[in-house]
Amino acid sequence: MRIGVLAAEDGWHYRDLIRAAGENSNAGYELTSLSFGDLSAGIGVPPTMHTAGGTNINEGPVFRCRTKNLLALDRLIVRIMPAGTLQQIIFRMDLLNRLQAAGVRIINPPRAVEIAVDKYLSLAMLADAGIAVPETHVAQTVDQGLACFDGLDGKALFKPIFGSMGNGIQLIRDRTAAQLFFSEQVRAGEVLYLQRFIDHGDSDVRILVIGDHAVGMLRRRPGQWLTNVAQGATGHCFEPSVEQRSTAIAACRAVGCRIAGVDLLTDVQTGEEYVVDINAAPGWQEISAVTGIDIAALILAEVSHNGDVSG
Repeated sequence: MRIGVLAAEDGWHYRDLIRAAGENSNAGYELTSLSFGDLSAGIGVPPTMHTAGGTNINEGPVFRCRTKNLLALDRLIVRIMPAGTLQQIIFRMDLLNRLQAAGVRIINPPRAVEIAVDKYLSLAMLADAGIAVPETHVAQTVDQGLACFDGLDGKALFKPIFGSMGNGIQLIRDRTAAQLFFSEQVRAGEVLYLQRFIDHGDSDVRILVIGDHAVGMLRRRPGQWLTNVAQGATGHCFEPSVEQRSTAIAACRAVGCRIAGVDLLTDVQTGEEYVVDINAAPGWQEISAVTGIDIAALILAEVSHNGDVSG
């Protein structure tokens, strides 16, 4: 099976997939690293063939990564979604959507990637599916942002609407500071995505969903509320409850993902649990080390057996 992976060739995750493919050689996985920056497409390509009757036949749509023909792939894994200009991002997603329509099975499907990368849309779809999420407001002006801040009892989290790994998250506790910060963000063309702060101590739960599998770990960062591994948290053994597994899988289904990381917080005061984020291109280095589970092998098996799922 020919599998393209949108990931850096020298990155840990691609190398781990290569390792897992080698250790499961009977499955016949053939992996190729691809770069979003090298994607190109063609429309109305000049005829390259002629029938005996002289009728021209177009080659049809062209999808390439450098010299590689993407239509020759059986599967394509979207492992990363790098930053880019608006034009670059729109083109990349358009190409993935057209490639899927042309018959290449993409995991996660382009629409699921689009939803998951957008914090507002993904959280809205989780709420629509009946999944508990924190109270959240989105505004575009300073006055609207301050009104939302006041409604959150003067203590709110600001998150970049397109963000990951905890980067750019700010805990705002003071109205004067909020006004100054909101002014800076609005001038920079940013949207004010504000969320009620959930006091979850210094830990949260990451559940990695791979098809019908749900693997969990506890992330802890002593004395800190921002508990992303990329921000310094460490993983610890944790066995998710049946309810947590069910919630994580339901969250993935709500946005159309087959493989995703789902983050859950428990309010230390009320005991209520919330889904705060879903990541369609999750890392697994820490959770693999903590659990001893071969995550890369599970991913390849899921991609191989269920790659026809198209959100």
